[in-house]
Amino acid sequence: MQIITNRSEISLEMAVWLIHDNYDYIDEPNYISATGLMKPIRQIILPGRIPVEEREPLDVEDLISSAMGGALHDSIEKSWLNGRHKLALRKLGYPQHIIDRVLVNPTKEELEAAKDPITIYLEQRSFREIDGYKIGGKFDMVCEGRVTDTKSTSVYKWIKGSGDDDYRLQMSIYRWLNPDKITDDYGRINFIFTDWSKFEANTKDGYPPRRIMHRDIELLSIEETEAWIRDKLKLIEKYKDAPEHLIPECTPEELWMTAPLFKYYADPAKAHQPGARSSKNFDPSKDFNDDPLAAMRAANAHLAEKGKGVIVTVPGKPKRCAYCPAFPICSQKDKYNHD
Repeated sequence: MQIITNRSEISLEMAVWLIHDNYDYIDEPNYISATGLMKPIRQIILPGRIPVEEREPLDVEDLISSAMGGALHDSIEKSWLNGRHKLALRKLGYPQHIIDRVLVNPTKEELEAAKDPITIYLEQRSFREIDGYKIGGKFDMVCEGRVTDTKSTSVYKWIKGSGDDDYRLQMSIYRWLNPDKITDDYGRINFIFTDWSKFEANTKDGYPPRRIMHRDIELLSIEETEAWIRDKLKLIEKYKDAPEHLIPECTPEELWMTAPLFKYYADPAKAHQPGARSSKNFDPSKDFNDDPLAAMRAANAHLAEKGKGVIVTVPGKPKRCAYCPAFPICSQKDKYNHD
């Protein structure tokens, strides 16, 4: 049994909730989940090489995000089960003849008996075997053939679209697993923003105008998805027993690498003093549309205008390393500053 620490002394009633896990794990050889398959190749292979007794123990605080996400998905699912959706649809103004057509998780027999059904499938896990592996995945919802997923996340994800490629791939794999249920060429991401501000919604261009928004994303074709899966499985086969240093390194995108920061110091003597504050910062993620080159040019232009001082470049940081179970034995992480 895995021991979980509680270094932050979260109250017992909340700690038990955070630790409770009703996820249906699959413990089979050569099984890979859809989300597991999407991980960088190093993160797929290396964690299994760390003996259980040497692994960094989980802390209760590490489970907050997953517990909140799980609670959200459970709540959405329950709202559609046992006929609960009918009252909600009536309150939304749908006529009874439309409500009567809605079938939630219908059986084959129910579908055959129904006339013009509106199908809703919830939290169903499916499997396919390919190239010696068993791939599985559980979608959130499929509504009239369109797969949907709900993400509780920051406004940044919406503004930058930084997760769209991952969302597209994840939902495409779900369609590959469920071509009979997922028939739409688009998938829908429902965003629930954890840091939404009404003030910024009214004053900031590109800011989501509402706390809950959705974005429809074109999926890969089933053929493209299968080709991607086969290519990833080939990489796993090639490197599953390879020495650590020969396994391909994670890309900056896979590392969630932040952009470098350019700091201007009017007094060069302060540039490398611990705790010294810069006179002005040039942050690509805030003022330059994530363009480090534009930020660097602006910093150098500012330096030229002032006619004195120095620019210090603070390298970006790989945010994903902090969440990677391969961290203890990964040599790539040694190239970066993790402070």
